[in-house]
Amino acid sequence: MIFREIFRYLLLMERPMAHQFDNVVGSLDLTMAQWKVLDFIEKSGTCTLVEISRHLSVKKPPVTITIDSLERKRFVKQVPGKDRRERRVRLTGLGKEACGMCRNAIDEIEHHFLNGLSGEEQKTLLRALITIWTNLKSGGQSR
Repeated sequence: MIFREIFRYLLLMERPMAHQFDNVVGSLDLTMAQWKVLDFIEKSGTCTLVEISRHLSVKKPPVTITIDSLERKRFVKQVPGKDRRERRVRLTGLGKEACGMCRNAIDEIEHHFLNGLSGEEQKTLLRALITIWTNLKSGGQSR
């Protein structure tokens, strides 16, 4: 059954891909969790910790710890929210610089991973992965 092979390969790819990404972000004194948060903030402009938590499918306490660490490194800065309880953050200049450096290195790795796939095959793969991700986010419920 092909679906078993698909998921077998998805699981096999996770560790080596994470290792290569860790090497890139680690060279900038970042963890993969910190990079994921920086990447989301970069795409969002400003966002709340709850938005980060939902996007990454993690609970809020680890996001808070990650944001605190990124603030100490001066990569993110708090900005006023709608009320005092809302913690909203944005990238600093240093954070934008780190994102750019990470993005360039990660782009090289991603190009290597996709070597041999045509543009159309990459689009098809992306659509399939988005569908799988959507199914996962819906709690595994059938459509």
